Amino acid sequence: MKHIGWCLDQIQIVMATMPKTVLSRQNTAKAKVILSEVQKYTNTLEQLIQNPNFKSSLHQLENSSIEGVKLQAHEVERLFDDLKHLLLVLDLYLQQLWQILIAHPEQWGQKADQLVLMIDQKFGGEMGELRQEFKVALYQLEELRKIVTSKEHLAEFLKL
Repeated sequence: MKHIGWCLDQIQIVMATMPKTVLSRQNTAKAKVILSEVQKYTNTLEQLIQNPNFKSSLHQLENSSIEGVKLQAHEVERLFDDLKHLLLVLDLYLQQLWQILIAHPEQWGQKADQLVLMIDQKFGGEMGELRQEFKVALYQLEELRKIVTSKEHLAEFLKL
């Protein structure tokens, strides 16, 4: 979970630098770089969440010894569903932002902050519903090496 939490944190950090408008070439170029970065983190998230062993690894949270982290089986199922839903939302969100960037740059400001808020409400910040769960490492380093294709993200995971 801490690797998933890291990816979500990185998406929020990158999105925080998003320009408020994309009416200039400079801001459009910056937005393209940011969207590409978010896509890379989304790809890594997908690799972690879609891994066939992930759901069974989540059940480790039922027996966690970390204070405040002991989920019931139905909560594990809900968390798994929430993470799968997050992947869908990220994909749709990125598609919409690319379309807005290309065809409707005047609508950019209305959409650019929504993803950060959604991630923060469910998964992040001090009040995030699942903040404690992101302290648990579900994958061993050898598993991560097999799952994650981004060498940059893998290097960051090894530091956690």
